Amino acid sequence: AKLWQYGKQPVEIMPELIAHCDLVMGNIWSANSLLGIHLDENIHAKKSKEAYMQHASVTANAIMNQYPKCTTVANTFRFDAGDGIQYYAALNDKAGQYISKEFYLDKVIDKVGSGDCFMAGLIYGKYNKHTEQQIIDFAAAAAVGKMQEIGDATNQSVEAVHKRLNEL
Repeated sequence: AKLWQYGKQPVEIMPELIAHCDLVMGNIWSANSLLGIHLDENIHAKKSKEAYMQHASVTANAIMNQYPKCTTVANTFRFDAGDGIQYYAALNDKAGQYISKEFYLDKVIDKVGSGDCFMAGLIYGKYNKHTEQQIIDFAAAAAVGKMQEIGDATNQSVEAVHKRLNEL
């Protein structure tokens, strides 16, 4: 909402752009507000990772069906936990769903740029032909690492992201 100042609603613009994408990332809430994809209004009441993962599959399949060029959809889940967060993500393609490792941070330095870092992790994994599980794990670890840095850019190395994954 803070970034969108274009005189039209996102749902009037984004579908035309998404039609050209083969990889889409966001979350079930942004899929609703940006693309008009159905959102279960009671999803928070279910209070389970399984319910969020099932909804991520439904959302991803709706996107892939509506936008045939899109072959992969990633959804992130970030929940406040005191001063920290709980974070995980899902990657869906036509073959199924891959769920990242789950991260807990006691304290977040800065959330700005974590989505960009996540997308960079997805692109890195796809480019290097990693497995879907490796891709989603790396992307989630990159996003979580960014939350431990100030500013909207990261100074993480590939090795630092792998180290974070190995510490789980």
